[in-house]
Amino acid sequence: SIAHEINNPIAVMQGNLDLMRDTLGPNAQAVGGELALLDQQIERMRIIVTQLLQYARPTEYAGYVDALDLNRTVSDCLVLVGHLLASTQIAVKREPHATHRVGINRQELQQVIINLMINAIQAMPDGGELVLRTQDTDGGALLQVIDTGPGLSPAAQERLFRPFFTTKNDGNGLGLWISQGLVERYGGQVTAGNRPDGARGAAFTVSLFTEPQAPVATPTRDGRPGAR
Repeated sequence: SIAHEINNPIAVMQGNLDLMRDTLGPNAQAVGGELALLDQQIERMRIIVTQLLQYARPTEYAGYVDALDLNRTVSDCLVLVGHLLASTQIAVKREPHATHRVGINRQELQQVIINLMINAIQAMPDGGELVLRTQDTDGGALLQVIDTGPGLSPAAQERLFRPFFTTKNDGNGLGLWISQGLVERYGGQVTAGNRPDGARGAAFTVSLFTEPQAPVATPTRDGRPGAR
């Protein structure tokens, strides 16, 4: 109901924005920046609504499951964030050790990996090193996205995967929450902590299986059942 009530005015705003452009014609160039900003914010609202629907109705949004090469998927995601990396002083270090394929929807896994990559990039505004490590596990494989940013405080680690929690000024706090839900749909898990080698920075781990596993229901912190 909330998604429906929000999507309707969003559609009206976008439609009138397009009409304004057509009506103004060449004169729209004088306010081109302002119109572009409105486009971006409308799209941001659309993404938030889609993410909420994706979490609320996971079976409706579940995609076709592929047996994916994790290393190849990471490479594809690197291409998609290449424009962000190009404007930074971040060095990318690849450690592709996984040989097991993982069972998950390709687009959903890309969404998770890209979200983790973007978070890592944003954690290193002055440059650093982004480590992308894959390795086999018993029955699957995992990906670690490691940065050399400030790391995670105990308070952040406690609330990291809760909806609407963010440490960013312009974040909506849904990215990690949605990513966790997408991975859990296939029986996997996303975990986070500081770098295991004791160096400064954060490490996020995505654990997946060769065949999708049924998520196991466990109590959440508020006592309600959740997938884990």
